[in-house]
Amino acid sequence: MSAAKPNKRVSQAQIAQEAGCSQALVSLILNGRTKGIAPKSLERVRQIAAQHGYAPRGMKLDDDAAERIRTVGYILRSPLKLANKSNFFSHIHQGLHEHLSQHQIKTVYLGSEDDFKAGKGSLRDHLPETVKAVAVMGQINGKLLDELRLLGKPLVYISARETGKCHSVLSNEADTAELLVEHLYQLGHRSFAWIGGTPSGRREERLGALLQALQRRGLSLEADFNIATIEADRNQGFDAAQQIHQTAQAKGLAMPTAWIGFNALMARGAINYLFQNGFRIPGDISFAAFDMTRVCIEERPEITSAGADPEKIGIEAGRIIMQAIEQEMESLCDLTLPAHLSVRDTSAAAKPSPVA
Repeated sequence: MSAAKPNKRVSQAQIAQEAGCSQALVSLILNGRTKGIAPKSLERVRQIAAQHGYAPRGMKLDDDAAERIRTVGYILRSPLKLANKSNFFSHIHQGLHEHLSQHQIKTVYLGSEDDFKAGKGSLRDHLPETVKAVAVMGQINGKLLDELRLLGKPLVYISARETGKCHSVLSNEADTAELLVEHLYQLGHRSFAWIGGTPSGRREERLGALLQALQRRGLSLEADFNIATIEADRNQGFDAAQQIHQTAQAKGLAMPTAWIGFNALMARGAINYLFQNGFRIPGDISFAAFDMTRVCIEERPEITSAGADPEKIGIEAGRIIMQAIEQEMESLCDLTLPAHLSVRDTSAAAKPSPVA
């Protein structure tokens, strides 16, 4: 029988950096060298390599050592990668990591949704033996979710829901919209704009919640001020603001005074456009976002926002995973975290309407 091919998703250089030793030493250990190597270094390199699913010929772990090593793999929705512009899932991962590390469990990145497409190997090829559970961050296609369920490992859906199929943890989008609209409404705003987000379940859920919150107050969202986008970054926010401004100019419409963004990245881009075109924030326009990440506060003006703390979402996902691993839960947990509002620099009372 031929030897199994090594898993190369993690490099020897990465293992060396995490172990705090030279790449040359890592190479010796992973190729079966033990003579003259300190037992402590030998064990550390082997453990780190195994946690990342790197098990080449020559590196033998005893059954007890393999059993002690436990990881939780996580997958990002398409098109996100590890290096992505959004801070939302990095906050979630921080909370997940902090909770699991208390139980001597590490997290390992399994890849983006795109990495599991047909022709890229079986799903099991992506999972090291040490993976005891899987966390999916963001909404993925139903076929991949079903394949993950068939692995027989605890599965937690984060910021998405498939009732009856797996555990889930997400923010209460209806509460978030209600908090944002009520805050702006109490400030005297009656004309609203919405800027986009990626074509996903979260965008539709947030927009639907916003429309309902406006309707409860006898308000609506004008089609010209409801902007759908392909991505959810600063550039798309800038472009969305430009579209609203140019449409208002072309049709002789008053600019809406209360804007709500899919996230703070889009809000930042839109605010940049508005500043460049002479609008005062919050003097002329108040801005708020569905977001509780550091993007809201990392630069001025700080953005008024609402939502659940994403690190707490990660912590709750970790708690569910630990229960599933240690107690073999038979029931599925569908957890929705409450939202809260943070009022910051970008929202203020609406200017009085000019007297006719």
